[in-house]
Amino acid sequence: MRSKDWKAIKSAKVLLVGEDSNLQWSDGVAEYVMFTDYYFREFPADHGERSRNVEAQNMFAQLLYVTGGRFKSDEVYVTNFCNDRIESAPKGKRTLIPEDRAIKGLEHIEWILAANPSIEWIVPMSLQTNYWLQKLGFYGGDPAFLSAAEPRRNGLCNEPPYYQPVDGKAFTQIGATIFDAKEKSVKVIPILPAKDFPLCDRNLEQFGTKYEILREYFQKL
Repeated sequence: MRSKDWKAIKSAKVLLVGEDSNLQWSDGVAEYVMFTDYYFREFPADHGERSRNVEAQNMFAQLLYVTGGRFKSDEVYVTNFCNDRIESAPKGKRTLIPEDRAIKGLEHIEWILAANPSIEWIVPMSLQTNYWLQKLGFYGGDPAFLSAAEPRRNGLCNEPPYYQPVDGKAFTQIGATIFDAKEKSVKVIPILPAKDFPLCDRNLEQFGTKYEILREYFQKL
């Protein structure tokens, strides 16, 4: 079974690009990416399903927060950058997205944009996803960021491989910043994964002001 994209209920204005927590298929794979359907359900009584609801709630809450309420949840299309079975990382490590799967992920994003010309904003939610989007030329391409977010050799050479950036703080260079896509009439805003919202501790220190600036920007549109 492959997780399905969540297609916006109304005309899509935002494409939210998540990164599956395991980046692999399993017997417990979500029906819809990022458990998005749970956001539109009543809060589940089953304890095992509550974490899925909370993840979906936090995902939408962050998006609606940083955009200052500019968009509604029914205007959001949700996809995963990688939705294929790939080799699991060692316990405690981030699964590595190989370049061929990253190319496939970008092609899927471009297909979504072609099928939904009303989309104006793309919001990718992980460092590795943003690394590949820049590496493959979709937006940005700052050499300093690419060097900082590049996978470390020890992770690439490990069996099985895993993703660990050269600089663990690489996301601070791009997070909550507005970029123009290079060949598409859309803008890109990297934000934190759903699990990191609401902001607290280090994330609040690093991104609190940037998030407020974004909110002010959208409220003036």
